Amino acid sequence: MILLAAFCAGFAALVMEVVGVHFMAPWFGTSSLVWSNQIGLILAALAVGAALGGAAAGLSNNPRQLVAKLFVASGLILMAGVLLLPMFASWLLPDQLRLDEAASIFLGGSFTSSVLFFCPPVLLLGMVAPLLVEIRSQEHGAGSAAGAVSAAGTIGSLVGVFGSSFFFVPVLGVSNSLLLVGFILLLSAWALGISKQKRAWSALGLLLAAICWFYPGANSALANLPDPTAKVIAVRDTSYQHLRVLEMADGRRWLQMNEGVDSYQSLWLPPEQVNAGNDASRADRRMQWPGGYYDLFTLAPLYAFADITVPSERPAQFWSLGFGCGTALGPVDFGLAMRPWRAIGVELDPVVIELAEEFMPLPKEFEQRIEIVCGDARSLLRAAPDDLDFILLDAYARQFEIPLHLATSEFFTELNSHLRPGGVVAINLGTTDYGPSGGKLVASIFAGLSIPFGKNVRAHRVPWSRNLVIFARKGLAFPDLARTRAMLPAGLPFELGGSLLAEQVLEPAEIEGGVALCDERNSLLLIQAAEWLRGSTP
Repeated sequence: MILLAAFCAGFAALVMEVVGVHFMAPWFGTSSLVWSNQIGLILAALAVGAALGGAAAGLSNNPRQLVAKLFVASGLILMAGVLLLPMFASWLLPDQLRLDEAASIFLGGSFTSSVLFFCPPVLLLGMVAPLLVEIRSQEHGAGSAAGAVSAAGTIGSLVGVFGSSFFFVPVLGVSNSLLLVGFILLLSAWALGISKQKRAWSALGLLLAAICWFYPGANSALANLPDPTAKVIAVRDTSYQHLRVLEMADGRRWLQMNEGVDSYQSLWLPPEQVNAGNDASRADRRMQWPGGYYDLFTLAPLYAFADITVPSERPAQFWSLGFGCGTALGPVDFGLAMRPWRAIGVELDPVVIELAEEFMPLPKEFEQRIEIVCGDARSLLRAAPDDLDFILLDAYARQFEIPLHLATSEFFTELNSHLRPGGVVAINLGTTDYGPSGGKLVASIFAGLSIPFGKNVRAHRVPWSRNLVIFARKGLAFPDLARTRAMLPAGLPFELGGSLLAEQVLEPAEIEGGVALCDERNSLLLIQAAEWLRGSTP
């Protein structure tokens, strides 16, 4: 029973560490900084708990009963946290808050939430191991007892880590997983022979679990709604992130990841808002413009086929890395101007594809032209041909955090190797630093792209947005802005037309001081953290 108690303590602590981040994701996201907060604070709580447990082991007359009390207290505090953390987080981040306003709160909010709701129960569990060693050493040697307890606790931690990723989060659910851990701690206390007087506290745990289950304020699906009319129609917790689908009053649907706020990962328009007449021109048959930076992806095929001769019957080939629900396909289809095309869409999280198929389906004509595969963009890119016309890169590890390995000069060199001469890569970049040179993040990306693409790099700011789209072309210069504007028909969306104004365009000569990021040494996380913590706005 002593080793089983050690196993349960290690299991519970690691589930709280891993699942705790997912529980906070609807409000604070799952960025590397949030993970660092959680891991560091949990380790600190375990260390303090171990020190306190060691002191208590020499003072307690009944360490077995003390372990049982610690299990009860830890379970009750955890269950109370499932109820109280959503209230606390919602107070910090009220609805209809913009992402750039909320970003500076994410780090402090996740830190405080970890301290208040996860560190106390983990600290109590940290006290358990020294007490169990004290109990077991009465029948075995101290070294044997310490080794056995440590091994059992470590095995429990391993089960907690792998169980969280492969079962608890995707199958059981985040809140239910934490409540289950609370139940396990209470049952462990009973198995250790908790006194009758303390069993009433265990019953309180059942009451807290029932409140958490039925109380709507504890429903993380309702966190950070961008619009009071928005309706949550689907919620999924995956091993990668927290996802939800919102439906607006006009029928539009958003796919949001993690903290959501005013941003979306993909946008879908209902069929009645999309012109799809069989006899219409390509301009009329396209998906309606989704708006924002998506509209600027029209420029990718425009740039890719400028100043080169390619037979019109040859289908265009492109890959979309960070495919999501395929929102970019409409603008790209328009930019191809009746040219047939075939594409590969790469999406890391398979649940995104499941939600897209159910709630945000592609038009039938696009489904026949796109093959969607799940996996890491950089790994799968190795299977791409070397004559792609263009590549779209719209991949974020979290709501606004670019994956480190998708921002290095080595990755940009690999992108270049899969393009035919004149081919283009288009990169969506979210940034709040809109200084004269575009900020340190933009400068670093420009510097990395310049290694394989030379001076053939150009960025278009998206008007009234924190995004810009960076284009790089293999071996050929971009057409000047006047000719680019002339290549597009009239009646285009404001975001696209405005992005072609001279003041909205950044050329390499305007970018100074950028240092290319590389696989070996990558400061992207520090650049992004400094930018968002400043809380600046465009």
